[in-house]
Amino acid sequence: MYQLIAFDMDGTLLTSQQTISTVSLKAIDQAIQAKKQVVLATGRPLSEIKPYRQDLASLQYAILESGAVIYDLQEERMIHQVSLPPIFLQQLLQSTEGLDVMVVVMSESQGYIQESHFLSIENYYMDQYQKLYQATAAFVANIHSLLADKKEKIEKVNLYFKTVKARDHYLEAMDYLQVAAIKAEKTGIEITARGANKGQALTFLVNYLQLEIEQTIAVGDGDNDRQMIAEAGLGIAMGNANRTIKALAKAEVASNDKDGCAQAIYQFLLK
Repeated sequence: MYQLIAFDMDGTLLTSQQTISTVSLKAIDQAIQAKKQVVLATGRPLSEIKPYRQDLASLQYAILESGAVIYDLQEERMIHQVSLPPIFLQQLLQSTEGLDVMVVVMSESQGYIQESHFLSIENYYMDQYQKLYQATAAFVANIHSLLADKKEKIEKVNLYFKTVKARDHYLEAMDYLQVAAIKAEKTGIEITARGANKGQALTFLVNYLQLEIEQTIAVGDGDNDRQMIAEAGLGIAMGNANRTIKALAKAEVASNDKDGCAQAIYQFLLK
């Protein structure tokens, strides 16, 4: 019997309008009442889930920053954290100096953005997150100075380029000995320490809760969900998931705009 379900947020629990449907919220409430663990598993830092915390007040755990952080939402504390190696961050500083790239830094659960990048966010195909960043991000004058100052305490860095070609060129030149990098959004890259992913975080949380991995369900749609969908007892792809995720998953539900997450709860977690 499944005891825990982990939901990605963007493209999964959240609709295209960046909301959680009333149907999904009702299903989550029923799962909590049935003593099941409902866990967020997102690429966002803690600051960026703030708009949803009131609706999800009954949840206890969140896997954040693509697995680099696990947070206890009830006790307001980190229970797991994996930072990027300072030597890699020094390389990142050098490799992005002079590039036209929007850098988002996640440090100690807060997202940071350079103000000038935010003002031209549409150039990096990230304007759908403009309101979110405006409400939750910390803006700095120079993101490279922040990278240098906080290099011991950075869990994740996202890079957003102006073109897919520029993104792919940067990916090809990256040093992967210490970090993991995946494509995100239209022209982005998500970078975490090697071994920091949603699958590893799910395994850590399962051990922390003294459960078995076979008792878990993971639901997602994108590349940063791949490891947790492979690792979970049951991996579920959203109807809007990419081909890789659909091929990897053992089941598929409706899209994020058609209450696929509620379907996963009713059809698999509570059956």
